[in-house]
Amino acid sequence: MEPRGDQIEERPKGRLAITRRSCDQCRARKVGCDRGSPCSNCSSARLNCTHSAVASSTSTPKHRVLISAQYEKKIDEIAKGIDNIKLFLQGLQVTPEVKQSGVSALRSIDSTQPLIEHQTIYVPSNNSSWDHPIHIVDFVKAVVEDKGLIEEGNELSGVLSSLKKLVHALEDPTVVQDSSLSGAKVGGYSGSPSMPPLEAVVSVLRWAKDHQDYTRMVWVSQILPLEKFEEICRKVYFAVDDYSEVELVIANGYLSYIFAEYVIVSGPQDYREYCRLCQENLRSALLRLPLLLPATMEVIAALTLGAFNAIENSKAAIAWTYISAASDLCQRLGYHRLPTRETDPSIQASRERLFWNVYKFERGLSLRYGRSSNIRDSEITLPTDENELRATKVARVQGKVYDELYSPNGLSRPDVERGRIAEGLAAEMRELINMARNEILDITNRPSGTESDPMRIVYLQCNVVCQSSLLALILRAIPATQDAFGSASNECIAVARSTFDHHHACMTAVSNCKTDPFMITRYINWAILHTPFVSFSILFTRAVQLSDFADLVRLDRFANSLKPENPPESITHPYQLYELLCKAARLYIESNTSSSTEVSLANTLSVPLDEFDFASFGAGVGIIPDEITDTNFQSSAGLSDWYYNNQQMMNLLDEDVMF
Repeated sequence: MEPRGDQIEERPKGRLAITRRSCDQCRARKVGCDRGSPCSNCSSARLNCTHSAVASSTSTPKHRVLISAQYEKKIDEIAKGIDNIKLFLQGLQVTPEVKQSGVSALRSIDSTQPLIEHQTIYVPSNNSSWDHPIHIVDFVKAVVEDKGLIEEGNELSGVLSSLKKLVHALEDPTVVQDSSLSGAKVGGYSGSPSMPPLEAVVSVLRWAKDHQDYTRMVWVSQILPLEKFEEICRKVYFAVDDYSEVELVIANGYLSYIFAEYVIVSGPQDYREYCRLCQENLRSALLRLPLLLPATMEVIAALTLGAFNAIENSKAAIAWTYISAASDLCQRLGYHRLPTRETDPSIQASRERLFWNVYKFERGLSLRYGRSSNIRDSEITLPTDENELRATKVARVQGKVYDELYSPNGLSRPDVERGRIAEGLAAEMRELINMARNEILDITNRPSGTESDPMRIVYLQCNVVCQSSLLALILRAIPATQDAFGSASNECIAVARSTFDHHHACMTAVSNCKTDPFMITRYINWAILHTPFVSFSILFTRAVQLSDFADLVRLDRFANSLKPENPPESITHPYQLYELLCKAARLYIESNTSSSTEVSLANTLSVPLDEFDFASFGAGVGIIPDEITDTNFQSSAGLSDWYYNNQQMMNLLDEDVMF
């Protein structure tokens, strides 16, 4: 066979490969080719001798990568650091739940890390106790220990058993004071949280844009402009960049209220589930907010939405935490004062609206808890507008009610001075209540179908109930005249009775909202629990002192109006508590008016009947200092006991009330 060129074994090691190979025809026929041009085989066969190009197969020499001493030193340092971290974590000895909570708390508010998966870890409850309300314990003890009632047999056994449970709750409270939101989950997300479908969100956003004059839409736009809410919703739904927890709070808070209002007005029941989903996301996101928050308008808005949601879920302590943080950030950013440099008018208007919303919630909660406001009126330099919202005017009065009437300084005032201040505040409240009533009357007299917001009149009626309760609290600070029976003035009693009438009218209107079964719950949380409903304790005291069956009927009717479809077992539920108190009063009155009862309950009370005030429980709270020895001591001490100890009954209603 003819050679094919240079022999391979004789080719130098560094010699390049042959650039020409056998012709295409010889390769197809599988015969030897002399690589000529043309080759001998193709010449003999008279074929066209062709050669395909041969790609060069040059190889890049490989180099060995050596790790320098500097790299080795860094690797050793990293390994040593990891070992130290392991030792530190082993020394902590924490549970997985605590580890997860710590990681969530350390997350930065502007973190771009991916969110971890939802975990259903419910926050454990913490038990706490409070001072025993001695007067209410004495009263109920006298009822359950009365021999004449015990001898009646099984007829009153159920009532007495429930009253004994109430005595136990008051003497040794085991009511859970939970610092978490009901149903909230501790943990994060994997990817994104479960949100309502985009089509439903777009639908309600368009509806909200077309109904900006609705009551709830007006309120939401005072927290942030609707355009800002829509922008944040788009960022959450079309997350090109990771969104923060604050933006998640704002988006879900806004959507939850929009869905709720849309369900009430339009009635699509499938949107109610979307509302519930947004509320769950809102509560879960609120729990992941860190302790230290940046001072921005968005953070203040998120905290305000959180406070509003906590109030609607009977979590006044959590609402106070959120709104206190929001008020601090407002003052840190100077929202309560006129700007010192030129600012965009639209931005300044948004800041002022947000501040007055925080101011309104903070004042209501401070009065609810019997403490001074974190925002002092003397520090506010924003101009006072005569046409400002009624809610802002009511908030101003709420701050004065505590500072001027029921604070330790207010209670130490002479009766005449305190009465004069109360008269001035009462005049302001009467004017505000008349404005609300006139607006209700105007809406009622309009032709059918002309009112754009069908829920406007319901919200106004709720406001009248809250404002009437505040008026009764103011009038309770005015000393009673000689012609008055009991410790409250005749005008105070009249206002308390009218508050019950307003309550029943509002309950009728709220009950007609068939599309939203939670409307009654929200009303009770705002009008009965958030605003101190002192009308009950005022009439209760009068009914017990004077054996007034007419007022007792009012109290019974009020308690029955709070009865849910499935009464919960919790003894501190509003219906349960008020019903038991009404039964206790009825048993007390019947025992003292019945000639067949051998042992009178009046003899078993540690407080004489003419001095007994059922609402004045907690003798150790709100005591007037010893240095006050003037003639106003007895009156001031009685008012102090009535106010501070009335807070005790509100504390019983504070936790896990409606859910």
